[in-house]
Amino acid sequence: MSPIGRGPCGYGGSVAEEVRPRPATVRTWRAGLTLESAALLVGAVVTAFVLRNAFVAAHRTVGWVIACAIVALLIDPLVDFVDRLLPRVLSVIVVLLAVLSVVAGVTIGLAHDALDSLDELKTAAPEAAAELEANYDWAADIGVADRVQTFVDDLDKRVRRDAVSQAAETVPTYVITGILMLFLLSFGRRYFEGFVRQFREDRQEAIRDVVTSAALRGRVYLLVTIGLSIVNGAIVGLVCWALDLPAPVSLGIAVGLFTILPLVGVFVGGVPALLLAFGLEPWQTGAVVATTLLVLQLFEALVVRRLVDPRTVRLGPTIPIVVGLLGFDLYGVGGAIYGIALAVLVLAALDAVGRRRGDDVAAVNG
Repeated sequence: MSPIGRGPCGYGGSVAEEVRPRPATVRTWRAGLTLESAALLVGAVVTAFVLRNAFVAAHRTVGWVIACAIVALLIDPLVDFVDRLLPRVLSVIVVLLAVLSVVAGVTIGLAHDALDSLDELKTAAPEAAAELEANYDWAADIGVADRVQTFVDDLDKRVRRDAVSQAAETVPTYVITGILMLFLLSFGRRYFEGFVRQFREDRQEAIRDVVTSAALRGRVYLLVTIGLSIVNGAIVGLVCWALDLPAPVSLGIAVGLFTILPLVGVFVGGVPALLLAFGLEPWQTGAVVATTLLVLQLFEALVVRRLVDPRTVRLGPTIPIVVGLLGFDLYGVGGAIYGIALAVLVLAALDAVGRRRGDDVAAVNG
């Protein structure tokens, strides 16, 4: 007789009770740093700090190099033209002296008028803002008078005190950048060719094609923008002068500088002119200024951009605004201008890379 409680297997309970699944084995993963990975991480952090400190210490020198390279790119066709008559080095010197003479003459000629115009703007702009707040509730709600006063004070500080003092202290800078431009215009192509030869032969042609296309397209875009800025600034300045608005020179310069922002720059630069026109003069004067700005902006959007962008590079307002703010924070107005010019060249290079890859894919599929 079987013992009480024994089942078929000789133990108490059934087979189902005796055969139980084993619990699943849980593996615990532990993350750790090896000696090599820890050293690599520390080295990366140290390298990042070193590069950051090096850029902060040398950012002004880097700015000089970028500015000289951009100016050399823009005036290189003029050097090539003179090179037909004179040796290369002599043609570079002649063109540099001519360009510097023109720039210095225009700058000196405008500097006195601009400073006098700035004095007018310091007085007239707050008065116009106060009139706007008195006549329009929305102007009082956003505090136009306080904002304008802060802007005018900051503008006077940057233009008058900082710019004049820095100009007096950076005469050696102009000498150094002039020498650098001389070398870039004389031997820049040799430097580039030496750089290209560091790569494999199958990549050399691609690099030459991309850089050449970017340089040509970017240069055309920048030259058209410079010409458009001069025209817009002159037209707005003359209109403001004809309407007897205060500080017409400063108002024209503002529109000319902000024209480098595509599609929105004329209106952004024309805000001071609109402020003075609607604040100090009858509404008809403000309407004339607004119409002038609208016509210039539409001409750029509907005529200039449609003709230039397909042949050069398509550039919206976002990148110039971001780059311009960063450049202005580092170097001031010049940094903003050269920063946007550098962004144009970089985008032209990226566009050239995309075009070349598209051509290669089409060639393979064809």
